[in-house]
Amino acid sequence: MAKKHEDIELEIEETQEEPLRDDIEEQEAAEETEGQEEPEEAGPEEEAALSAREQRKATIRALKDDTGSERVNISLRTILGGDLLAGKWFKRQILLILLITLYVIIYVSNRYACQQEMIESTRLADTLLDRRYKALTSSSQLKEMTRRSKVEENLEDSTLHTPTEPLYNLKIEEE
Repeated sequence: MAKKHEDIELEIEETQEEPLRDDIEEQEAAEETEGQEEPEEAGPEEEAALSAREQRKATIRALKDDTGSERVNISLRTILGGDLLAGKWFKRQILLILLITLYVIIYVSNRYACQQEMIESTRLADTLLDRRYKALTSSSQLKEMTRRSKVEENLEDSTLHTPTEPLYNLKIEEE
């Protein structure tokens, strides 16, 4: 009974003092090993499963660790398992990650809008150039049709002809 009383005093003392993270991790590891029954002889498959489980637990502990003293072994399994999202670092940086994501979305949409405007500008420039060529063609055809030689050629069949007498001015008296 004295032992139990001492254990209770120790637990009270531990709660009064802030335990170190390493001590907490050791206690968790000890509790996990106490709860598990050790097989007499484990095969290589069981050892691999145990080591993978231990590695995963160590990764989770490291992700939850706020000090950042331990390097985290990030693997595809850790990422797909969601262990990375449970870490304090990720929880602290979530607003920054969301802000960066927002900036990326704005950047991509801005680039898309800019490309659409460039395509529209190119299309309008091509249309303008085409219409200028048509206007130049129409102007040159009009000039060709209004030349004196072309007009005389078109008037051969009519009663109109080019005057042979010089021009004279009519005088009009104003009253």
